[in-house]
Amino acid sequence: MRSEPGDALHRARRLSSQRKAALVLAAIQAGLQRGQALTVAGVAREAGVGRKFIYDHPDLRAEIELKAAQAAQRQGNDMIASARVSGASLRADLENTRAQAHRLQRQVRALEARLSQLEGGRLIAGGAFPQEVVADLADQRLAHQIVELELQVFSLTAALRGTNEELDAARLINRELMQQANRANGGNLI
Repeated sequence: MRSEPGDALHRARRLSSQRKAALVLAAIQAGLQRGQALTVAGVAREAGVGRKFIYDHPDLRAEIELKAAQAAQRQGNDMIASARVSGASLRADLENTRAQAHRLQRQVRALEARLSQLEGGRLIAGGAFPQEVVADLADQRLAHQIVELELQVFSLTAALRGTNEELDAARLINRELMQQANRANGGNLI
């Protein structure tokens, strides 16, 4: 059987079409691996074929659209999952950082107070201050303690006065109740 000249041309076109289709499929995969957005124009450019070739082959166009939709769906799901995780982790990190900052502030205040005591004691013991300054500091400290004690005495005196008034009121009520009970019993003692 002898082949017709048109058969060879037909086979050549079919082979060329198959080769172009394979190039288009390879371009789709390459675009997906690079994370590129898939478009007919972009895939055609990557494959080295015309857009018309892809539009003339609905199966190739459908493959591009399907892969683009799947990639967009995956990317959307990844972004949502990432946002959830990062939002929760950021809130946890914020709370941990706040707690750590609070602990460090307390520690710094305690260390400052301790350093102040030690440095003050060293300066006083080393004679860095004249005796009059040390005496004045001691007098100021004692005066501060006296004021604090006087405030305590004042508040305790006020509390005692209030308690005495309540006790006097309770005694008065008790007397009145006893008198009422005696009258109700006709003057007989209970």
